[in-house]
Amino acid sequence: MMNISIIWKFIILCSLTSCAKSGSEDPGCLVEFQSDAYKNKPFYLASHFGKYQTLLDSVVADSEGKLIFKNKKKYVSGIYMLLNDSKEIEIEFLMDDEQQFKIEPNSKTPSKTKIYNSQENIDFRDFTIFLKSKRSQIELLQESIKNTDSQREKLDFENKIKSVEKEIEKYKQNYRLSRANTLALLFKLTQPIEDFSSLKNQKLATKKDSLLFLKNNYFKGINFNDSRLLRNPFFEQKLSTYFDVFVPKTVDSITEEITRILDEANTLDSDTFKYMSLYFMDLYITPKQMGQDRIFLNLYETYFKNQSYEWLPLAQKELFNSKARLLENNQIGSKAKELFMNSIDNNPLYLYDLSADYVILVFWDPTCGHCQTEIPRINRLHKNDWENFNHSIYAVNINTDVKTEWEKFISTHDLNSWNHVSPAKVVRGNYTQQDVDYQTLYNIEQTPVFYLLDKDKIIIGKDIDPQEYSKLMK
Repeated sequence: MMNISIIWKFIILCSLTSCAKSGSEDPGCLVEFQSDAYKNKPFYLASHFGKYQTLLDSVVADSEGKLIFKNKKKYVSGIYMLLNDSKEIEIEFLMDDEQQFKIEPNSKTPSKTKIYNSQENIDFRDFTIFLKSKRSQIELLQESIKNTDSQREKLDFENKIKSVEKEIEKYKQNYRLSRANTLALLFKLTQPIEDFSSLKNQKLATKKDSLLFLKNNYFKGINFNDSRLLRNPFFEQKLSTYFDVFVPKTVDSITEEITRILDEANTLDSDTFKYMSLYFMDLYITPKQMGQDRIFLNLYETYFKNQSYEWLPLAQKELFNSKARLLENNQIGSKAKELFMNSIDNNPLYLYDLSADYVILVFWDPTCGHCQTEIPRINRLHKNDWENFNHSIYAVNINTDVKTEWEKFISTHDLNSWNHVSPAKVVRGNYTQQDVDYQTLYNIEQTPVFYLLDKDKIIIGKDIDPQEYSKLMK
């Protein structure tokens, strides 16, 4: 199956063609670098785009070591990089609002790096030097902790580390309060979670009040429609941390928060909407937690099912449509669809013919290597872990061409207490093709696949190791 990330390169290229401003008065971008070490060598201009990096332009320095990047339109402001011919970073800098500046890098002594016509890059250089110095202090203190057995000294070193960290945050906070530029935005994106700096002589009565305050202020001052959010490596981590720390791990809560963020970003040609919508779809198309694929369906139905976007490739749209069809009928809490199967003796044996408190539904293929390992393990669980539960196993052999191998496997591994079935060639009754398409109904893209159903055939377990079924049955 095609992965969403395959399409990112296309989206990035489309997005990076957009400019920060438009109009005939726009002087565009003219950024110059000069160093004796650059003479007659090729260099690249690169940009962040979320967690990705992309090349924007290339030039060859002249005999004096001068190289100039020109563009008719301004780039979106953010952290950019000058790369050498080996794609290694020579220097990181800020693409500011004016984009008419010159930098003379000094790799040996960064403080001697000369910057002309860009106060924001001077600020960025100074902070980088400051941060490097403070991190060196922290590393020395951490090393001191390792080298002492005294708990008192360890505590003293830890307090000194906290003090240095506070210096860093104070530096950033002061800058944020006095500026409204891209560097100030970057400092907002790297604020610590527990930031109560905006409280003015107030006390929060309970832990719940503190969490609510932090949650409400976590994205304060950040506009989700601001394309600068993507031109740095920090935004996606901030987004992820918000959902990890502040949002309850329920489908409804996560969907509500994502929808609120995407609705704010969803304007015409919004880079952040493009990026974040695909980020969340990618995250929940195969989620880590059982049942959260419902979030993918919710987002699909809200933003993609009946919407057309010029920036979204047809292959991406078809992937979403296909995956939605595979997921819509097998959600946790939904009633399992009937399975029109025949027993190994070629007699009808449908899923709803079974009467048990729990049904373990298995889709497998006797010739599948992974199945040959997993099916005997399921049988051990059946005999040992689940013996106190009134349960049945309904095992669907999806490979109808291997009856001899099927029967041999059942006999060899003592699976005779299972209900063994395979798809019926003819299903009589008023049923559509969709009703009998079990592979779509149960998202069978590979084998084996397992589901746990309760006595009413409600799906209560999927996409987890069947070893966990005991907990669900309890």
